[in-house]
Amino acid sequence: MRTRLDLVVDNVFPRETLFAILREFQQLHPDTHLHLTEILENQSWDVDADVAVLTRREDMMGRGEWLMNIDFVAVAHRDHPLHQLPAPLREETLLRYPLVRIASRENSMPLAVTAATEYWTFSTVESAIEAVMHQVGYGWLPEEWITAPLASGMLKKLALRHGTRCATPLHLIVRRALAPLDEQVKTLLTLFRRVSRSTPQMGRTE
Repeated sequence: MRTRLDLVVDNVFPRETLFAILREFQQLHPDTHLHLTEILENQSWDVDADVAVLTRREDMMGRGEWLMNIDFVAVAHRDHPLHQLPAPLREETLLRYPLVRIASRENSMPLAVTAATEYWTFSTVESAIEAVMHQVGYGWLPEEWITAPLASGMLKKLALRHGTRCATPLHLIVRRALAPLDEQVKTLLTLFRRVSRSTPQMGRTE
């Protein structure tokens, strides 16, 4: 029986969903240790992963299938000056204000993000959210991570002229050497695919 399964997951994958998957896997296979490594987009890692959830569809470890889209929205604290300006906001207006970025996400974001003249780069989603909450700048943040501050009004979506939403695809990848798949790997794949089927998906941009 397999005693360990190595999983690599992109840092933007919804945290509560990930914890639910880990908890259910542990209940189904209590004798198998699931070793999790979180990485940033396009970051290399030393783990010989059995299963990975990454933005890139094809990887050295194997070929993947589309799993889900992570929707990003442009937001700022409710007291940020951008919310006091006439809507819709133009790209040149955004360039006058500091941008909070998540490390290595530039290629997934709109052009205005990569063209920002002043920005702060944070290595985790949590740090980027905290920075926006403390009015360090505005930022493109994964919507599912900020449902509570959006609902409370602490964060507000920016009224942009173009591209109010963008999406980053995540893919489910299995190591090529795992053939045929054992029971534990099949269970983990089923748990991730079930999330995909139950998650409403948005288009690439709005």
